[in-house]
Amino acid sequence: MRITFILAAAALSGCAVHLKTDGVQNNIAVTQSEEWTLAKAQYAIDTDYIAPFKAGKVEQWLKIFDKDAVGLHNRTPAMQGKEGLGGFGSFVAQNLDVTAMSVKLTGHRQVGDLAYSWGTYRSSLIMRSSGLPMPGHSGEGKVLFVWKKQTDDSWKIAVDMGNDLPAPTGN
Repeated sequence: MRITFILAAAALSGCAVHLKTDGVQNNIAVTQSEEWTLAKAQYAIDTDYIAPFKAGKVEQWLKIFDKDAVGLHNRTPAMQGKEGLGGFGSFVAQNLDVTAMSVKLTGHRQVGDLAYSWGTYRSSLIMRSSGLPMPGHSGEGKVLFVWKKQTDDSWKIAVDMGNDLPAPTGN
């Protein structure tokens, strides 16, 4: 109980904790600037991913990605690096209206300089050429983002993965 209280107090104050167990000293550094939380990830997705993507601002959207990022989306080959992701973003910006898009992150873990967040998405993609919904896109599914801490202490997406939930069968 006492160790739990000490760790909690240290975490809240943002200081380093030194534990001594069986003659071995362990340093646990708790620094606010190093933490990538669920709330920070959600904010980044809302402002730096969804907003520019919906607006067709591909160059701005690409800023949230690590230079070696990989995109793994429905029924498309893996998109590697900003060039591959940029091609996807440009296709969407030129051919589709993103009439709705939201991501709700429901879980998050950080391990050192990597973190991963998962949740669900909803979107509506309308083909400009026909005014019809994009074929094969159910409009909702699961997402996983792997984040990588950069040398300037910012966090960028290293892996962007999503897949549609199956379309309703009508049963």
